Amino acid sequence: MRKGLLTTLSLGLLFLIWQIIAWEIDNENLFPALPVLIRTLGRLVIEPHFYQAIGTTLLRGCIGLVIALVGAGCTALLLNRSETMRHLFAPWLALMRSVPIISFILLALIFLHPDSIPLLIAFLTMYPLLTENLLKGLGQFRPEYRVMARQFQLGFWNRLFQIDYPQLKPFLFSGLASALGFGWRAIIMGEVLAQCAEGIGSEMKRAQLFIAVPELMAWTLMAILLGWLSDKGLSRLSAWQPPIIYVRKRILHKEESPMDIGVNHLSYTYGIRHFDYLFKAGKTYALSAPSGFGKTTLLRLLNGTLQPLSGTIVNRPGRIANVFQEPELLSHLSALENILLVQASAFTQEESKRRATSLLSALELEEHTRSKPSELSYGQQQRVALARALAFPDPQLLLMDEPFKGLDADLRRRVIRYLLHWQKNQGVTLLFTTHSREEIDEMSAQTIALQERNVGTLICK
Repeated sequence: MRKGLLTTLSLGLLFLIWQIIAWEIDNENLFPALPVLIRTLGRLVIEPHFYQAIGTTLLRGCIGLVIALVGAGCTALLLNRSETMRHLFAPWLALMRSVPIISFILLALIFLHPDSIPLLIAFLTMYPLLTENLLKGLGQFRPEYRVMARQFQLGFWNRLFQIDYPQLKPFLFSGLASALGFGWRAIIMGEVLAQCAEGIGSEMKRAQLFIAVPELMAWTLMAILLGWLSDKGLSRLSAWQPPIIYVRKRILHKEESPMDIGVNHLSYTYGIRHFDYLFKAGKTYALSAPSGFGKTTLLRLLNGTLQPLSGTIVNRPGRIANVFQEPELLSHLSALENILLVQASAFTQEESKRRATSLLSALELEEHTRSKPSELSYGQQQRVALARALAFPDPQLLLMDEPFKGLDADLRRRVIRYLLHWQKNQGVTLLFTTHSREEIDEMSAQTIALQERNVGTLICK
């Protein structure tokens, strides 16, 4: 309310100053008063060529934006994959951004047809801004989200719209706002100097030739309005988030009998050396060791996030649910939606919601279904992450990295009771890391104690 009032007052002051200047000059052919300007706009609006001119400029801007966006997206993806390519291409982007627009227009006038010049100028103006913003956005992608998406086997469209797009969106729309801000001015300037047959710039040039200042002012206002509307449109578009995409009918995965998982002489760059163990199907195991002894590394080797230097994992399941060291919840989704996402590739929306709601209720989070991660405490986020892992369809192995952090003793015991009940029904092999003897006892887990015999060597008890 206050913002709208201030905007109205500011515009009112601007119109007042305009009218005072018009009264002082007292020559509507040089500086039209507001009533004259309004009458001129009214006369233009009823003329067919008015909409043709605006439509032509809009079309050039939209085509230029699409071409620039596609080109910038492809370039950013290529440069993001190679630091050498980024350094090689950086001077070209800097040059395109630094060269005055008028230089591009004057050069284009020599070689190109006038009507194609605004389109070229739109591309040259927008492309470097969009490329730099998209490249910066790609560089800020969180690898943890990619790991989470891969582990929970999200479908392509949900990965694109729920993992990649939300991370890129601030940089994308920042680039679009800057590109359009410069782009509209550059297009109209190109239309003026190239003397195109149609367009806002062409009408401004005709008004200038006939010293029709009221018409020139009217077309200038239309150019300002075009930029303002594009900003408003971008703001509305940036607020839109694509929904989660669900399968139309439940997908049944092939049921496999629980199998023992064998780990033979497993080694990695750090933490794990010649690790041997046999995980019995359906059993619960606790991995206990001081920090830095390779607990998280072993979990990541088991789920395939890391590839071992040597050794083998026999009978590694194809469907592994994970509770990561940090919750890794998606900030734009609610607690309920974070759980729904991992089910969308196997269950319909209705069934996904029923299962997710039941899990949140069992973990005492029914009051926080609509809460975003930023509105939850760490312990609540951890329980949402646990519910997400339990919601993963048909898992054969559940890996949990310190899953009970942030929970008080009473709540932890209630969560563990439910977790053990879930495991008994599912027949899933469960492996978790912990520093707590109490958690191991409450989980009735077989302990795998990692100890340092010598540098990089681990033994099991």
